[in-house]
Formats: sequence, structure tokens, C-alpha cells
Amino acid sequence: MAGKKLDVVIVGGSLTGLLHGVVLKRLGHNVRILERSTSLNDQGAGILAREHLQNFFSKHDLCNLPFYVQADPRIQFLNKEAEIIKVWKAQLRMTSWDNVYYRLRANFDGFESDYVKERPLEDKSRNGNVSYEYGCTVTDLKYSDGLVTLTFERSGGGGGTLHADLVIAADGAGSSIRRMLYPNVERKYVGYAAWRGTTVESEMSDQAKTRLTTCCNYFNHKDGHMLLYTIPGKNGSLQPGERLLNFVWYCNYAEDSPEYVDLLTDTDGHKHRITIPMGKMRPEVWSAQKDYAKSLLPAPFSEVVVKTRQPFVQCITDVSAPKAVHFEGKLLLTGDALCSFRPHVGASTNQAALNALQLERVMKGEITLVEWENVCLQYAELTSLTGVTLGRWNQYGLWKTLSSAFWLAKAYLVMYITKLWR
Repeated sequence: MAGKKLDVVIVGGSLTGLLHGVVLKRLGHNVRILERSTSLNDQGAGILAREHLQNFFSKHDLCNLPFYVQADPRIQFLNKEAEIIKVWKAQLRMTSWDNVYYRLRANFDGFESDYVKERPLEDKSRNGNVSYEYGCTVTDLKYSDGLVTLTFERSGGGGGTLHADLVIAADGAGSSIRRMLYPNVERKYVGYAAWRGTTVESEMSDQAKTRLTTCCNYFNHKDGHMLLYTIPGKNGSLQPGERLLNFVWYCNYAEDSPEYVDLLTDTDGHKHRITIPMGKMRPEVWSAQKDYAKSLLPAPFSEVVVKTRQPFVQCITDVSAPKAVHFEGKLLLTGDALCSFRPHVGASTNQAALNALQLERVMKGEITLVEWENVCLQYAELTSLTGVTLGRWNQYGLWKTLSSAFWLAKAYLVMYITKLWR
């Protein structure tokens, strides 16, 4: 791929698509992003800015603005009385989906927002042409004579056919491209869901702010656990008081239980499969969860839950594709479309950044696509198994953790032996 100017289509305009779009545009390739949604609003999610995402921004971000909360280098575990019972040393940098999204949009197509109010200055003569198109759903995919042909429909009517030298499938855990390639690979619900939400720091009591805002906080309980940390606030503000306290609360739900059905039935009576969007949760369901929080959680934790105005729920699933490279290297599965991790590892965006940075090396002729795929699949396997192990340990205890811990240890052993042989 090195040296040739390509026409690239990226399916999916969230973080994974934009990370790849920025890299490819800066290398001089023409990039067209097709996003299925008619708009991408704040998804209300905290993100751990891990090493590959930090490296990506150090190399490719021209906005030159801080984008994460620098917390104290520790994770603290609390008991029901909000007393610290254990501390782990860990340097975590927390950010948010919207903060990363608008920064990437500014770098990709110069999109101006309240997060990034001025277009970053760059040498446009080196860049390829780019476009970001909402409301585009890919309905068919074919490969012939070295070109990938995509058929897509627009939400307002119409659509068309595109021919691409390279297609990046970056359309998330529910990837339509992955389903076309592997119709028998499906997302599998793993028995628990994550309640998520945020509260403005200034609305919290002094007790809660003192206990929670300086680092990442954990509380474990029977059949679940919760973590809580500080992320950037409105328009990416890092000012104390304007930041958000973000919680993720994991609770077990049997798939055939009435509670599971209630959880995924929205205000219109529609039964969802994976998530209840913001604003669609039935008031009685949220009221019951708040009562549960007050009876179970430490006071600072329950305060954050009770003061959350826009909660949402995400059922935890596992899904992965066996390969990343398809159509003789002309179609690549990346990010969650390749392998979707459980949120415990905080590595979804990190995986996408790794995929993009390694693809940059392919484009420069530093590594081959085979090497790119090996790196991506190895990271996916190890991180996925880590997420499964952490999830089982926190939700179900030791015995249900043993099998995944065995496979995780085996995967690391294979990796180290392979390195020694090289």
C-alpha cells in the first residue's frame, strides 16, 4: 500500500472511524466516512485514555488542548460506610466520548464545536480530500478486480454505489460489515448489564466530592460492582466544579427474567436488545434502581446515582471476528467491529488507536498487512480474555473465573514463547 494514493471508505463515523480517518487523510489518501446515524450526540460515556490513545493524540492532534482529567495515581476501594479499605497504585487518565469525538472531528474535517472552536492549522497540501456523511447505511458489499464495491442507502432517501481501494469497517460491536462477512458470528449476552450516568461535580455534597473526585473509586457487592471517576464536563471543561462524576454500575440479570425484560423496555414499550438510549428509560425502572442504590451503595456513590438525570443501560456482550484482513487486504475490520471488549478493561478506544497507528506503519511500508493483523488479533485476544476474567471475578466470584483465567494465562504464554522463537 505504500506510495499509492488510495480512495478509502470508512464505514462508521464514531471514534474508531475517525482515528483511522485522521491517519489516512494525513498520509494523503482520500477518505469518505459513512455514518449510519443521522447525528452523533453526546453518548455520556467515560473513556480511559490509555497508552495508544495518548500516543495517537501526541502524534496527530493539532488542537493542542488538554483532553483528560489527571487523577491521583491510585484506585481506592470503599466499603458500605464509604471507608477506604484498599488502595491500588495506578495512573489513570480519564476523558469522555464527546471530548475525544469533537477533537477528532476537528482534526479530520475541521468541524467546529464548543469543544474545539477554531480549526487546527495544518498543511492542507499534504492531505487527501475528506467527507463525513450522516445517515448512510451500507446494505451490500462485493469484491472484484482489486476494488471493493459498497451499496448504501441514505436515511432521507436515495443512496448509491461506491468503489474503494480500501474499506475500513469501523461500525462498532454491532457491525453490519462483520455480519456480512461472518453471518454466524453474533453478539452474546453474558448475564449482566451496566447502568451508566453522570452528575455535575458542583451539584455534589462536599463529602462526596472529597471522597470521589481525586481518583478512581470501586465498590464491590453481592452480584455486582460499581466504579466511579471524574471526567471532563460540558464542552470538555476540566475546571473543578464543572467536571462530571461518571459511574458504571454492573448488575446481574438472567436473560429469561422479568427484570431483564423490564430493563430493556423503553418509554414507548419497545423492547431493545442491547441498550436503552438516553431519555428512553421508563421512570418506574429508574426509580426502582435509585431506591436500590440508596439501600446498597456507600452514601457518596448513591448520591451520584440519585442525582443523575440521563441514565442509560448497556447489556454486556462478547463478540469477535476470526480475522481482521479480508478481500486480499482491501477490507479491514477494526476496533469493536473486530473484537468488542467488556468495559472492565477500558480498552475499546485504545484498541482503535492501536489499529490506526499500526495501519499508518503499513501505509508507510514499515510493516506488512500480515504483521498488522497479527498485532491487532493478539491485542484483541489478550484484552478480551482479561475483560472476561475481570467481569466474572467481580460479578460471580472465583469459580466462574477459573476457565477464563486459564485461557488468559495460556494466551500470554504462547505470546512469550513466540517472541523467544523470533
